[in-house]
Amino acid sequence: MSQSWQNIGVSIVIPTYKRPDDVVRALKSVETQAAEHDLCEIVVVDNDPKHSAKEAVEAFIRQGSADVTFVHEPNPGVSNARNTALNHAKGRFIAFLDDDMEACPGWLSGLLKSAKDYQAGLVFGPVKAVMPVEENTYFAYMSGAFDRIPYEDNGYIDKGVATGGCLADRQSATFPTPVFDPALNQTGGEDDVFFRYLMRRGVKAYWTNEAKCLEHVPEKRAKLSYVWKRNFAFGQGPTQEAADKGVNGLPGVLYWMAVGSAQSLFSLPGLVFYSLTGSPKRVRSLVKLSQGIGKIFWMSAFNPKLYGN
Repeated sequence: MSQSWQNIGVSIVIPTYKRPDDVVRALKSVETQAAEHDLCEIVVVDNDPKHSAKEAVEAFIRQGSADVTFVHEPNPGVSNARNTALNHAKGRFIAFLDDDMEACPGWLSGLLKSAKDYQAGLVFGPVKAVMPVEENTYFAYMSGAFDRIPYEDNGYIDKGVATGGCLADRQSATFPTPVFDPALNQTGGEDDVFFRYLMRRGVKAYWTNEAKCLEHVPEKRAKLSYVWKRNFAFGQGPTQEAADKGVNGLPGVLYWMAVGSAQSLFSLPGLVFYSLTGSPKRVRSLVKLSQGIGKIFWMSAFNPKLYGN
């Protein structure tokens, strides 16, 4: 029986937006890993209307050995970019990598092994932040706000983590159409909606420490204002998930709003104290406060715009 893209194929999907140098770094990190697997391709989607990554990616294609497809999606938006990538991807297994990420050795193998060994339709691994400079005291505290390491041990998990660095098995369930909601192009959260959709249909999610990635935080994001927006959006997640259940989710909405109120109340004094004393520890208090307030103001009218223009 001949193998095909539908039963063993792997597509590594890398959306990019105005980061030509970063996307080349991401490509280099998976080039060798892709070659280790039969029927493995890389799909790069340039989401900049001016296709700023085209020249850099085409130069990589000419010099490299990986099977790379370059696609231009001129309509900015994180959902648009990923949906366009999936329309071109041939593989059964979709491995997502963001353009500011770098896959560590063994990342792809770790994802695939977990998917196959544990019949998991979704697999997630740790993402460690790399700040612009190491000697900045604030960055030492800020890096934790960008890390995505919610679990210590390998095993099944009851909710998704993030699209960047994860793997999805197209055979696990029928994906929604479109896969990622375009209404969330600028605010984010499209991955949470996608994960919940699959898991409500019985898809298993698995966490493995054997599939590590790095996230290179650009200087323009290594600021307290962005940390606030990012964590405010994270805080909105659980309340919004409860609200999506309609009337049945009302107890959950009230619960998470109460949690957010308590979280905000307890973190505010620390933020004030550390701010007055000039301590970098205020970053941690800011994270807790922003997540708490996000749980309270979870409605779409308050969604921060994190992507695109």
